[in-house]
Amino acid sequence: MAHAPRHPAAHRLARHALVIAMTGLAALVPLAAATSGVAAAQHAVSHAPLSIPFETGSAEIPASGRRAIEDFAGGLPDRTRVLVDAYATAAADAAPHAARRLALDRALAVREILSGAGIGPTRIELKVHGTAPDGPADRVDLDIREAG
Repeated sequence: MAHAPRHPAAHRLARHALVIAMTGLAALVPLAAATSGVAAAQHAVSHAPLSIPFETGSAEIPASGRRAIEDFAGGLPDRTRVLVDAYATAAADAAPHAARRLALDRALAVREILSGAGIGPTRIELKVHGTAPDGPADRVDLDIREAG
């Protein structure tokens, strides 16, 4: 049995398609409308979390990371919020706040790209963590959340 899409709009589209198929009204739905509905559902669920790796000690986003962030931001619905979780490590002899400062610099660099891609500042939530609890230590993770 297939799992329901996580995205509410995709779920509504899937439910609508099921009702049409079950009632025999599929012949009445124009092919273009059905195709665009499927494309919208696929796009809605295609925004999986994204992780951008960074070089240790650097807040410079690699070119591939820049493209990935721009692609991530492309086509997000207007009410979608972007969550940015930034992590960093610092040298052993660095000041205690150095990791968090580097993580903040990374988060701000990502926010700048998201803003350039049309995501308004009120739709971007930054969380600066410093050291990562798991996974790669030097990264920024992006995810989405529908506004309520």
